Amino acid sequence: MLYYAVGDVHGCAAELDQLLDLIKADASARAGAWRIVMLGDYVDRGPDSKGVIERAMALDAAGHVVLPGNHEQLMLHALAARGELRESRAQDWLRNGGEQTLRSYRPDDRSGGELWQHLDCIPDAHCAFLLTILEDRPVYHRDDTDGLFFVHAGVRPHDALAQTDRDVFLWSRHPRFIAADGARWVEGLRVVHGHTPVEVPAIHDHRVGLDTGAVYGGRLSAGVFADGTLETVLSVPGPEAGVGKRR
Repeated sequence: MLYYAVGDVHGCAAELDQLLDLIKADASARAGAWRIVMLGDYVDRGPDSKGVIERAMALDAAGHVVLPGNHEQLMLHALAARGELRESRAQDWLRNGGEQTLRSYRPDDRSGGELWQHLDCIPDAHCAFLLTILEDRPVYHRDDTDGLFFVHAGVRPHDALAQTDRDVFLWSRHPRFIAADGARWVEGLRVVHGHTPVEVPAIHDHRVGLDTGAVYGGRLSAGVFADGTLETVLSVPGPEAGVGKRR
């Protein structure tokens, strides 16, 4: 199978459009079926999270693989909270880049008040999409034929899939996984992931890290995997000078 695995977008919709154009051009020059795998973290920190969600929804509807990241989880927790939890979860999300996301849904709003009180500006369809990718499906894509495991954050090398909590796939940076000479996952698959920003793709025998920090002034990258082999990396520059703040 031919896969294009796209690292963390974080609201960089214009850059995602450029990368998708590169992917389509590359795929059109090859024979056979192909799929894009989005590795999560579509929202927060960047200027157009709303636009990225819309593109992710379109890719999902077209049959590509759209996986969630920890920032989608933060956003969903804020949107789903009720009562006393609502403000605290909303504020937690806003502190982690959600402010830029919320403003992308209401760029010309002058209604005032606390920003967290305006969560209802996010369309129901977008809320339902977040719920679907986080709760109704696996948060990973596994291809045993090609020996690849696509996920947002990574794995714990010695924990089998059945033993791994969902939050590990969304949040973990286990030191034995992140290490350049880290242990291969007990499942025997090479892990393709985002979540941990690097200046250039982290290409190791046991993992490939594709979050190249677009929102921080780095690049937005897509690893091109043909029958399990990483052939090349397509990339475009992130917003000039970066727009995000590392947390």
